[in-house]
Amino acid sequence: MSSRAALALATLGACGREPVEIPAIRFLHTFAPEESELLDTITTERKLAVESSRVPFARGQQVIGEILRAGRDCPDLIRIDATWLPGMAELLAPAPDALARLDWTPEAQAMIKVGPATLAVPHTVDGLVVIRDRSRPAPATPAIADLIAAARAARTQATPYPLAVRVDAYWFLPWLRADGGELAVTGIEGDGATRALAGFASLVGEIVPPPPPAGSEAPSELRRWQTRELAYWVTGPWQLGALRDRDQVAITALAHAPRGGQLLVVPKCATRPGEGWRLASELTEVAVEHRFADAFGTVPTRVAALTTAAPLARAVYEALRSAEPLPQTPHTPLLFDDLNPALAAVVAHDATPEEAVEGVRRGWKRLVRSQDGPP
Repeated sequence: MSSRAALALATLGACGREPVEIPAIRFLHTFAPEESELLDTITTERKLAVESSRVPFARGQQVIGEILRAGRDCPDLIRIDATWLPGMAELLAPAPDALARLDWTPEAQAMIKVGPATLAVPHTVDGLVVIRDRSRPAPATPAIADLIAAARAARTQATPYPLAVRVDAYWFLPWLRADGGELAVTGIEGDGATRALAGFASLVGEIVPPPPPAGSEAPSELRRWQTRELAYWVTGPWQLGALRDRDQVAITALAHAPRGGQLLVVPKCATRPGEGWRLASELTEVAVEHRFADAFGTVPTRVAALTTAAPLARAVYEALRSAEPLPQTPHTPLLFDDLNPALAAVVAHDATPEEAVEGVRRGWKRLVRSQDGPP
């Protein structure tokens, strides 16, 4: 917790009275450290007393879910991934009409409702796109086959692995969808999932570099990009903030790419919900959205901010317009837990695609039974 997150003191004039402590707005988020620094700067400039706490994204859903279910000592505002919203819906307060009616982009608007209720304010839109240096030719179409063809044509001794695709279920999803599957319990019943897994794994060691140690994927990809070992990089806007020479970066769409985002929500157990929504309003003002987009390449969620954003943010938005949202069910974020190790096992030749997919089918069905059954 930074010094800016401490309780603010309001001086009540020169009449000799003691300063009165004003409680800070309690904000729990999954920002990266660099984003947290910008948050502190913005709230200080705007004279907002904010006590911010960070939880690592990988543990965010579990930690935040436990806090909401306990219903005690709750934050006033929380930043969550859009896939977590359906599972937390009953524990969240509806957004005020004034915020719900703002000029959200269609992609942002699609993330903030569960049924008819608007339960969130959209903070960013994200998903997978293909980035390349402008000197490289674009793939002929967004299709995966054309991306692979472009990468193979770019392979040289200096760039033996010209395509960066992370060995992760989120990155595998376009391949699964291209073969008729989906991140859903019934979405891998046919042979398409096996073909997709075999095809994805076959690229590793051919045009995709072998995966680095777990947890080092992002810096490894960035290093390869900066040393020009990559011609095409499948990634999201969360990586763009670290890039040099952004004006040389070109963005194209990837067929069947997942699209999601980050949301601002107020729990029902918040002691100061009005202040939570006040901070959400501040963080989605046009000027603030521009600050985050300029610093980190994030995609604004308001039409007014998007139309005046930097070219790179607008290019990412255009590429994501054709992306496909993840299914809005409480199970969606949990399904990755079985798919990730299965994918890694096939890439490492520890399992065949058939064995891995069959294991995922069993795991997903068991997960849904446990979620839908009695507590």
